[in-house]
Amino acid sequence: MKEIRRLIKDDGTLFFCEHGIAPDLKTKKWQNRINPIWKKLMGGCNINRDIPEIISNSELEIVDLETMFLPGTPRIAGFNYWGTARTN
Repeated sequence: MKEIRRLIKDDGTLFFCEHGIAPDLKTKKWQNRINPIWKKLMGGCNINRDIPEIISNSELEIVDLETMFLPGTPRIAGFNYWGTARTN
């Protein structure tokens, strides 16, 4: 995210769509259990990241944010975040 922030111009916009940590405790527990194996099998991909927190901590302000479990996707990998963020 530091590199993304560095590349976005002042008043620039980041459009994002990423899967991450689910809001319900049961799914979240499974995501945390499975993530070490998932990461190795899926080329470094993580399923348990708090996407809004990561974006906010990178000096970007989230403007629009939508979330949902993607239909037909296993819950452990199916919670998705999408929206836009702007430079502060």
